[in-house]
Amino acid sequence: MGKTARDEQYFFQLHGLKAEAPATLNKAMAQAIRSMRPSVYSESAREITAAELEVLEASGADTHEHADLPDPMGEYATEFAAILETSLSTLAAAKRLGVHSVRIRQLIGDGTLHAVQIDGRWRIPAFQLGRKKLVPNIGVVNAVIDRGLDAVAVLRWYTTPDPELETSDGELLSPLAWLKRGLPADRLVPIAREL
Repeated sequence: MGKTARDEQYFFQLHGLKAEAPATLNKAMAQAIRSMRPSVYSESAREITAAELEVLEASGADTHEHADLPDPMGEYATEFAAILETSLSTLAAAKRLGVHSVRIRQLIGDGTLHAVQIDGRWRIPAFQLGRKKLVPNIGVVNAVIDRGLDAVAVLRWYTTPDPELETSDGELLSPLAWLKRGLPADRLVPIAREL
């Protein structure tokens, strides 16, 4: 028997997400949610003591719930789903790069190719690949990134402009744009180590 809409709403609520039209969520979104670390959250004020709440309010912290603002867990799940939806299998990555799938697994193993393991299978986020080769020097940078970082954090870092990556004409580049322009990876390595 298939899941009912109520079962699906409960599934999303258990994972800390607002229950919205589950029928509109695609396979990648459901897979992303299942792959996330379990977390359940409620109103912040209920998770802390009255004394802690008082200290926060006295310091000027905003302790009110903001239902009108985006849900960070929902945003994370959506980004992760997008990464999964656009990622490649080891075989697809191997074909694209013109190598054997064993070579792709070696790159994953030595940390020079960032990958996510879902249901025992590797998924390679597509941002690392050009048409027929890896983004120049991305392996050098990937090798120093903490392997404990999740795919969303890695993609956000690679695609967010960094003030330390300013071109001679004053343009701020993201680490990924920096590499795609063929600029030196040694500028990124110390930044990547600190993630």
